[in-house]
Amino acid sequence: MTATTQPVYDADAPLVPRPPRPEEVSEEEWASNLSEPGRYGGEGPERSREERATTPDGEAAHRFREILVQTQDLEWVDKTLAGLSHKTLWRNEDTGASITLVRFLKGSGIPDRHSHASNQFMFCLSGRYTYLPTKVTLTPGSFYWNPRGSMHGPTLAEEETVLLEVYDGPHYPTQPAWYTDPADAR
Repeated sequence: MTATTQPVYDADAPLVPRPPRPEEVSEEEWASNLSEPGRYGGEGPERSREERATTPDGEAAHRFREILVQTQDLEWVDKTLAGLSHKTLWRNEDTGASITLVRFLKGSGIPDRHSHASNQFMFCLSGRYTYLPTKVTLTPGSFYWNPRGSMHGPTLAEEETVLLEVYDGPHYPTQPAWYTDPADAR
């Protein structure tokens, strides 16, 4: 296993045009209603990056506007672990915190016990996903919290499963052996 590294933030990422102003919002408010400078990635930020900015400590960043992403219109992106794909909705490039849809095909899962470098939260949208040693099984509507540093897994998707997965910091202390691409461990 090798240590995971955070990617360099893309300060030159393309900007999107300002969307049309709603009638209910004044021109002044619409022009200034952007986020504080942030260093974010994922589908939401990719679609709402309007201005280049700097953080209070001088790092290159951007300002973003609220955005709605229709996740059914996004393509699943395969990871290097067979049967696992994802749709990254939001990621803080500085802290590693993220919000992602993950899909496990039936019969796939995480092959080894492991822990995370931050808290992991999952909400099951569809399917049946089981942590084998403990028999904890996520089904639609289930909320799962795996505290930072807690060993868990291996897992098995008993049927195709879609989970909303949230991390409040970096995913892994080191890159798991089951991923051959370091980007998969983010």
